[in-house]
Amino acid sequence: MIVHFFPALPIVKIYSFTSVKQKKPKFAPFHHKLYAKLSRMNTLRSLLLLPLMAIAPSLFSQNTPKAPDAFFTHKRGEQFTPHHQLVAYFEHLAAHAPNTMRLEKYGTTHEDRPLHIAIFSSPENIAQLEQIRLNNLRLAGLADGRPERTNPVAIIWLSMSVHGNEPSGAECSPLLAHRLATQTDEETKNWLRNTVVILDPSLNPDGYDRYTHWYRGASNLLKNANPNSREHREPWPGGRTNHYYFDLNRDWAWATQVETQQRLVVYQRWMPHVHADLHEQYVDNPYYFAPAAEPMHDYITPWQRTFQTEIGQNHARYFDENGWLYFTKETFDLFYPSYGDTYPMFSGAIGMTYEQAGHSTAGRAIINGLGDTLTLHERIEHHLTTSLSTIEMGSKNAARIVENFREYFTRSAAQPPSQYKAFVIRETNDPNKVNALCRFLDRHQIRYGRVGAGFSGIKAFDYASGKETSISINPEDVVISAFQPKSVLVGVLFEPESRLSDSLTYDITAWALPFAYGLEAYALKERMDPKKAFEPYKAPEVKIAASPYAWCVHRRSLNEAMFLSEILQKGVKVRMATKSFAISDQQFGAGAFVINRGDNRLIAGELDSIVQAAATNANVPLHPVFTGFSGRGSDLGSDAFAPIDPPSVALLYGDEVDDNSFGHAWFFFERELGYPVSPVPLDKIQRVNLTDFNTLILPHGYYGLSETQTRIIQDWVKSGGRLIAYEGGAKAFLGKDGFDLKHKDEPKKDSTAAPTPYRSRERESISDQLPGAIVKAKVDNSHPLALGLPDYYFSLKTGADAFQMPEKATAVIYLEETFPSFGFIGSRVKPRLGKTPILTVQKMGGGQVILFVDNPLFRSFWEQGKVLFANAVFF
Repeated sequence: MIVHFFPALPIVKIYSFTSVKQKKPKFAPFHHKLYAKLSRMNTLRSLLLLPLMAIAPSLFSQNTPKAPDAFFTHKRGEQFTPHHQLVAYFEHLAAHAPNTMRLEKYGTTHEDRPLHIAIFSSPENIAQLEQIRLNNLRLAGLADGRPERTNPVAIIWLSMSVHGNEPSGAECSPLLAHRLATQTDEETKNWLRNTVVILDPSLNPDGYDRYTHWYRGASNLLKNANPNSREHREPWPGGRTNHYYFDLNRDWAWATQVETQQRLVVYQRWMPHVHADLHEQYVDNPYYFAPAAEPMHDYITPWQRTFQTEIGQNHARYFDENGWLYFTKETFDLFYPSYGDTYPMFSGAIGMTYEQAGHSTAGRAIINGLGDTLTLHERIEHHLTTSLSTIEMGSKNAARIVENFREYFTRSAAQPPSQYKAFVIRETNDPNKVNALCRFLDRHQIRYGRVGAGFSGIKAFDYASGKETSISINPEDVVISAFQPKSVLVGVLFEPESRLSDSLTYDITAWALPFAYGLEAYALKERMDPKKAFEPYKAPEVKIAASPYAWCVHRRSLNEAMFLSEILQKGVKVRMATKSFAISDQQFGAGAFVINRGDNRLIAGELDSIVQAAATNANVPLHPVFTGFSGRGSDLGSDAFAPIDPPSVALLYGDEVDDNSFGHAWFFFERELGYPVSPVPLDKIQRVNLTDFNTLILPHGYYGLSETQTRIIQDWVKSGGRLIAYEGGAKAFLGKDGFDLKHKDEPKKDSTAAPTPYRSRERESISDQLPGAIVKAKVDNSHPLALGLPDYYFSLKTGADAFQMPEKATAVIYLEETFPSFGFIGSRVKPRLGKTPILTVQKMGGGQVILFVDNPLFRSFWEQGKVLFANAVFF
């Protein structure tokens, strides 16, 4: 089938090719017969009709979409295509194939590039597309009405190039779209009679254009396959990530990025049955397709396991015919819930990853490790083959696919697979934290509400203690029942820990939302459904007849830091309580903000409006007080209320900085705190006037700081600067003079033990690994850095490094000798982590060094870590 449309081409030089055989227009035979007849008529009549014949082909051709090679200025595989040209081609197809295609703009990126899906099917299905979509939601119990089950239509979704510098998916999309839109071969026509194909040609336009624009500007006129050439060495930060350097393929569940948020809206509108996510890997790897490797999450059904294998076997048939290398069942597992294969799996689909050799290293052609030349044309051809094979399998198995999709939701809603049947969030949690969780649930159409009645003596798992206990439940507590269509996703996201079938995994192994959001929560093994609708918390409006002596604000969540960010930028002077106090019938804890009128005389006329507007924007409750005299604790004029100096923040970037980690901080400042940050280059730090800043942030990375760089940073700290470094950024100062960070000694190995056999070494190494687990740490919440936190903190630990407890610095957060944990930690790692720091603060001259062993901003979904990081920035 596919071989017929892709004749073998030379390896190095790529010629024009098309996805379908070009047929003569249907009007051509009629045109030639008419012309022959006219030639036998009189000259006058011939002259009258000839002009009509001359314009007839152009009139007909206006309704025939151009093939990609006729539309673009370059042939497929000869050059990379800028995103605006991809968009133009899909708009061209949509304009010329209205009966077989729809083009929908579903969003816009941070850099104002459009996000589209193209929808293809038979003319009959396109005419009733909305009925097909609604019927599918009824099958899943996500829309009202009785589903129609007599004419099943399989919905296939193909996602291209979520990593921008893995471009062969996006480059393949015009060929695939042209074939699906024109339907000039019977095979495609037959497939689309019972399938709807949704194609996202570029999930990450900003990253895709970053890579392709760089490549077009840096590459030679002719393809240079030498891997040492500049066109194979993409510079930092690369095009893999989006505008804020986030990996969008790790963001499906967390939905922190605008591309994901907008995509989820349209994804939830369709709920496809099959979803394939097309990627690239390194140049020496053969093609990867399903079935996936273990560990697969326990909630992936036998049907999902079986059918991904059947699809893989169909791909293998075409790859075998062409002699193309491939592998399955290795490396790419189905456990972490935020991938483009696992998220669809937990949403009832057959979710799969396809990986083609190439990546940014490959360019248009590259000599690989075997001495063969891998071309962009071949990469496009392979992805086109698996895409068409996926559609073929969807069509041939449409009835099975749709019925199993229906059964998935029917069964999971009635018999949730999780041992926990409900998850309760205490009403006593900070209401803004609860709001944030509920916004998250809304994005995924997960149902929740207030309990609506009181209960006592309920057995439940307590997330804070890690133990089962007996609790009372209040009417205003929030409950998420597992008895709902999104039951599987609820269980995956809320369970304290998921079982690992194989500890050799690709990503983090624990992520439960109550830990991430820092919420008091419980998991119940008995059913509990909400009886009352949830109304989001809205801070009460404060009406005052006269300006207060001061405004006081409790500090409990990130929202207070957002409030502080706004008023500091408007020139408001703020103090922080270092001790608890009581005033005007309100009890305030250490860390509360106080905005005195006396401190703000220069802006006295607008102070109240600035504070009230910022509180409304951040949804923070204000407490006006009309005296500085405290009923308990220090008065407001006491030095127990420390002034907050507005931070002036520099954020290091460069080749040694992890681009994702840099992006986590950049995004946090710009999009969450709303506070200015200045990226500065590490390799030119000696030219940066660091005296312009009082705060310097080193994100995670792989640093090799020179003596000069270390001295510059150290001298700046001693002069009053605040250095904040996390994960690899903290390790940059390991063992450096003056910095209190030292590795914990490795335990001595048993010299009498038999050597590990070669075949067992990979498995043996797992004992020294920590891919990502949650650990419960002890908190000194009397320290300003930990104000607003309870006496414990759940840290997401993504590395096995263990450091000594500091001698000169203060360990604000640390692991005790034994500590609760969730997720996989290697057997030799966990004992070493006992009595090690998570967060330390060291005085150095007039400044401070704040070191986070773990990344508190990891993928921007660890909400409690953001509170901690904001403390480091402001206090």
